[in-house]
Amino acid sequence: MDRSFLRFMAFAKLNLFLEVLNKREDGYHNIRSLIVSVNLADTLKFKRTRSDLTLKCDSDEVPSGPENLCLAAALAVKDYSNSRYGAEITLHKSIPVAAGLGGGSSDAGCTLIAINKLWELGLAEKELFALAEEIGSDVPFFIRGGAQLAEGRGEKLTRVEGVPETWFVLVTPQLKVNSGWAYSRVKIGLTKRGYEHRIMPSGVGLDAASIVRGFRNDLESGVIETYPVVRELKDLLISQGALGSLMSGSGPTVFGVARDRTSATAIASSVSRPGLSVSVVKTVPAAWVESNQN
Repeated sequence: MDRSFLRFMAFAKLNLFLEVLNKREDGYHNIRSLIVSVNLADTLKFKRTRSDLTLKCDSDEVPSGPENLCLAAALAVKDYSNSRYGAEITLHKSIPVAAGLGGGSSDAGCTLIAINKLWELGLAEKELFALAEEIGSDVPFFIRGGAQLAEGRGEKLTRVEGVPETWFVLVTPQLKVNSGWAYSRVKIGLTKRGYEHRIMPSGVGLDAASIVRGFRNDLESGVIETYPVVRELKDLLISQGALGSLMSGSGPTVFGVARDRTSATAIASSVSRPGLSVSVVKTVPAAWVESNQN
C-alpha cells in the first residue's frame, strides 16, 4: 500500500460532564470528565516529502507556524524518531476554532497517528500517548477517542464501554473563549458533587435521559457571567425540544441532546439564527478515521 499520501478525518469532542477538582502545582487543574467523539470533523491530508515540514490551512483563524498544534505534533514525531522525512500537511477546518470542541487537539492527535504511518515508523501507541501529553492536556484523548473518562489534567484515560449512539445539536456563537481564562474563573469547592461521581468505566444502561441527568460543567458558570449568550443558547435548545443542554469544555459551544436523528434535525432547524453555527452530530467510536479519497 502506498503510504506517501494519507487522508484523515479528525473528529470533534464533547464533554458530557466536566468537574474541576483542584489546581495543581504546575499551573494546570485536575479534572474528571466524560468525553465522547462526535462526527463533526476537520480534514487533514499528508504528503511525504524529503525533509521539510509545512502546513497549509484554509482558515485565517488558524496559525500556520510552530504554534499550530498540528505542526507541533509533526515536529514532535520528527524530533523523537530522527526521521529523515518531511511532510506537506493540508488542513481543512470544519470544527469551529476555540469553541470547546477540541479541534486543534484533535488535529494534533490525528497528526501523530498519520505521521507515524506516513513515515512507516512503527511507533507504539504508548509512545504516541507520551508525545501527545507533551503537546497538550486534551491531545491524548484524540489518539483513541470514542468514550473516555479523563482524569488528572486530562491525560489519564479509561475507556467507557457501552455508551449508546446519541444525537446532539451543536450551537456555536461568534465568539472565542480562551481555555486558560475559563479555568481561572472556576470557584473550586463551591459546587456540589452528584451523579457524575458514580459513573464507572461502563456506559451499560445509559440512554439519552440518563446522560442528561449526569450533565455538569464546572467551567460553565464563569463563562456565562461574561458571555450570557451561552445561557441564552442553552435555554433556546431546551425550549425547542432538547432533553438537556450543556456547554462543552471551555465553550462557547453549547449542545443539546436529542431523542433521535429526526428530533435533532428539527431542533437544529428551529434554533438556526444569523451569527450562529449549528450542526447535527452523533457519537462515533474513535477520534479519527483514515480515508483513501484524495
